[in-house]
Amino acid sequence: MKEVVIYDTTLRDGEQMPGVVFTKSQKLELAKKSADFGSDIIDLMPAVSKTEREITEILAGTLKNKVLAATMMDKKHIDLAYSCGVGRVILFTPVSDIHLNNKLKVSRKKNLENSLRCLDYALEKGLKVSFAAEDATRADISYLIDFINAMEGKIDYFIPCDTLGVLTPWQTYKFIGKLKSETDCRLGLHIHNDFGQATANTLAGIEAGAELFSGTFTGIGERAGNAPIEEVIVSLRFQYGIKLPVKYKMLHEICSLVEKYSGVALQKHKPVSGENAFSHESGIHVDGILKYPPNYENFNPEMIGRKRRILFGKHSGTSGLKYFFGNRFNEKEYSHIIQQIKTLSEYEKRAFSEDEIKERFSILGR
Repeated sequence: MKEVVIYDTTLRDGEQMPGVVFTKSQKLELAKKSADFGSDIIDLMPAVSKTEREITEILAGTLKNKVLAATMMDKKHIDLAYSCGVGRVILFTPVSDIHLNNKLKVSRKKNLENSLRCLDYALEKGLKVSFAAEDATRADISYLIDFINAMEGKIDYFIPCDTLGVLTPWQTYKFIGKLKSETDCRLGLHIHNDFGQATANTLAGIEAGAELFSGTFTGIGERAGNAPIEEVIVSLRFQYGIKLPVKYKMLHEICSLVEKYSGVALQKHKPVSGENAFSHESGIHVDGILKYPPNYENFNPEMIGRKRRILFGKHSGTSGLKYFFGNRFNEKEYSHIIQQIKTLSEYEKRAFSEDEIKERFSILGR
């Protein structure tokens, strides 16, 4: 049974990362890949542009209830979402005094009244509604609880947002736990990565009882980005024992597409999706991997559509060479070859693949 709902906001919040613009065809492809992978919700914001409306209309017709329209708090925006053929929307408004006083310039009471009015309007049009509370983690907790309780029985999920990623994992756990104990709505969470804790905070929130998490593939998004979907679900499987009904083997394919289409290159050492996540150069590590992969890998990389890489460089030993070239050389020859590789690695300041060293060292390619 599925225990956690995956809310993919790559095509909305992910694209809000400065400099990222997906084409229409790219969005349609990524949405279909995400749906095939097993994401439960894929959100778009039709009010952004004519193209975005067209994409929303197409996906609402093909992906049906997986598509959700992020909708600003105004009847005209609800009408727009409805006209695109979606059956679900997510309404959103700030709930912190910082935003209410300095951005919207409305009182807490007026903010709640307008939210309930728009919620009722969306329900009257036959839409299923979830609600996102922007900057919820800096809001007065009593106001937030009253806000959630005012919507009880009307919404699918209430999603408090850590818009600036200000909480620690322990604070996130207590925050979601507090809301769970004093409200009856199903809770999700939407975490930003400003302090580099989006994955940890998302997991802490799920552990505290959140039933849905919002994230993006590769973690792209506003400023420092969002919780990376691939990191969260792999952690859920191997650290929490929660195996979701998704096609894990598609993770590498989807992350590679997002990297390509967004133009945002992934850090090589990024967990799960980075180039070096399953790459090994150090002689001690390579020896351990070749003897028994769990020595230095938490799981088989093929599980997420990846392959292990053995590289040769400054830190290499002879184990990798022997693995690839067997009994072709004696110990003295292997020792000589690895010293040459180390020298070349120091000179060029990088590591080499099996094919590269075959090209560089003719003796290996014979």
